[in-house]
Amino acid sequence: MFLATNKTTSMNNDQKWSQLSLAEKLRKCVSPENHPIEVRETSRVHNSPDNFVLNNYSLLFRLLYLVGIKVTDYAESKKKNNSEERKAKNVKQRLVRCCENFLKYFVFSVMYSRNLISVFLLIFVKVTKTDVVRVFQSVLFSVIYTLIYRKRRAILRISKGIGFIYRQLPNCNLKKKNYHLTGVLVFVLIILIIRFTLLFGISENNAVFREKFSRLFSELNEYPMSFSLVFYLVILLFVVESLSYIIAFIALSNFVTYYGLTCSFIRDVSKCLLIQMHGAVSSNELKKVQYIYEGIMKMLNDMDSEFSLLAFITVLFNTFGLFWDVYRIAFYKNETSGYLTFTLSSISYLALLLMLMISGFASNEQANIVKIHMLCLPHETAENQSKMNFNKKTLLQDNVLTLWKIYVLDRSLVIATFGTLLTYGIMLGTLGKNN
Repeated sequence: MFLATNKTTSMNNDQKWSQLSLAEKLRKCVSPENHPIEVRETSRVHNSPDNFVLNNYSLLFRLLYLVGIKVTDYAESKKKNNSEERKAKNVKQRLVRCCENFLKYFVFSVMYSRNLISVFLLIFVKVTKTDVVRVFQSVLFSVIYTLIYRKRRAILRISKGIGFIYRQLPNCNLKKKNYHLTGVLVFVLIILIIRFTLLFGISENNAVFREKFSRLFSELNEYPMSFSLVFYLVILLFVVESLSYIIAFIALSNFVTYYGLTCSFIRDVSKCLLIQMHGAVSSNELKKVQYIYEGIMKMLNDMDSEFSLLAFITVLFNTFGLFWDVYRIAFYKNETSGYLTFTLSSISYLALLLMLMISGFASNEQANIVKIHMLCLPHETAENQSKMNFNKKTLLQDNVLTLWKIYVLDRSLVIATFGTLLTYGIMLGTLGKNN
């Protein structure tokens, strides 16, 4: 009898140990930090979840690469090549690296040159509301571009982490997610092209800018400069300001599209987890669901910790740009081309603003639904208490996307934003009429 009891106890211990080891393996597979990130050849992993997710981001990464932000790093081939091939490859890599560095420094010089130009105009030229807005806009653009550049590694890490979560959900349908979001990005870029076509194609639109710089150079010099020199200086400054706007707006549009696409992937894996949760019966299946949920929530928290400040500045900038363009349409006297330019600009700001806010609060709502279902699942109570406490900590803490840890992205943010725009518009419009 004693021997039978010992055998039963040892069998139970072996079974528990196997379950714990399986759960630990699942946890390591789900966690992006514990999983080694390797860049493999495309032909080998064409249908893998990792490659599927990165393919959805390929257009965004290429556009960011064009504006000096390199997100992806392609690993060198592990095959043994001869010395000539290695030398040719090294020369090619050095040339590519030199071109990338040149593009990066050129973009940064253009971005911060615009700040100097705006401050220069603010100091030496008669200050108007447009000059103040230009300084504020240029500073925000520089901050946005710099933050996106600094977060380029986090962008790639989170993208690959989503692929690891997809790998643990074999029943999740891998379908293209970027059609509507890429459509918004293309629409915004087309509006940008049309806006600058109107600006360069119609001389009346940029006449004020040219006259301001011409008057500036004539006032600062005791000896009048030649007309051709003034003309070329004005054109140079105008090109710098236009290039900085285009570069920063492309980077901003790509970040908003990336944010929305990542939120779409998080919602997709959350829905797949709900389906797997309803079919989980055994303890191993329940543990796998718990660890996948931990991986999803960790990805959501990483996304919030990395991009909450960028999201806040993006909402601030788009709200400010939308307000300023609508204000100029309503209270300024413009030509037909001016009305069209401001209308297109306000539409692009509105599209980016709504994309970020809707993607954020939709992901928060889906995460809350999954959290409610996770609370209804049975949990272990006696053994493995440390993992039990960790699961409780994951379930009890708030896993949401925020704006700089200040405001949680929810539906009320959309109404509050437009209410604020309407309030300040009425107030400034009334003050303008009184003055």
